[in-house]
Amino acid sequence: MASFLLSLGRFVFIALMVTQSLLLASYPAKYKDNSDWLGVSSSFAPSLIAWVVVLFKKAKLRRLFCVWGLYVLGLITSIGFVFGVAGDGLEKTLGPIFLKGTLCVTPILLLLLLNTASDRKEHKDVISKLCFQLAMDLFDAVEMIDIVLDEKEHNYGIPKGFGIAMIVLACISFVLTLWPMVENDPRRTPKRRTAIARNVVEIVMVNGAFLIIRLVIVFKYKKDESIFIAKNIIAIILSFLEIREIRTSDDYM
Repeated sequence: MASFLLSLGRFVFIALMVTQSLLLASYPAKYKDNSDWLGVSSSFAPSLIAWVVVLFKKAKLRRLFCVWGLYVLGLITSIGFVFGVAGDGLEKTLGPIFLKGTLCVTPILLLLLLNTASDRKEHKDVISKLCFQLAMDLFDAVEMIDIVLDEKEHNYGIPKGFGIAMIVLACISFVLTLWPMVENDPRRTPKRRTAIARNVVEIVMVNGAFLIIRLVIVFKYKKDESIFIAKNIIAIILSFLEIREIRTSDDYM
């Protein structure tokens, strides 16, 4: 049964990644009415190839971190093409709502990838910690992009430049999911300075920046963002608590 569930999880992972890549590529393709734009889906090819290679070499957790890094680069590239090419006419494509659903696949892919590692039992505590922390951060980043998509549907009056800034910050947040993975690489001994630096960067570049943007959205443009404002405040508090714990812990160099 365990072997079957592992194989099923890996199949679902690859099926979802391929589906997501094609759906994202379909936005510029439909907007331009040119199927050549489906080639944008090839931005996910490096992560797909790396994943297949990792499976043949045994899918250890640290190797899957590399797969995730390549996936994030492919995702950001595709998001860039979606908004850069079709951003002003998403209603002419599959629509903003479908795009939200497509981006929400990202946290699911993270959970599937980490929980199908061949050495998952040896690193269950690390996997559990990463799944909780990174899945929440990914949903937070997707919701930031969702604000931009809602603006296209409901016209709250949010300036285009402000929307671009939100997309850029969301993509930075995607990239920063790699830092905890590197920090939890089984081959490395955690370093106190690195862990503190990560928390500071997350406070400033992710939760702090997201919090400020959401407060502006709420008070200036009258769009309710109370749930994720609370999430950002809680995350900032937890980061400060983690910094305090790191400074007194013997688990770090």
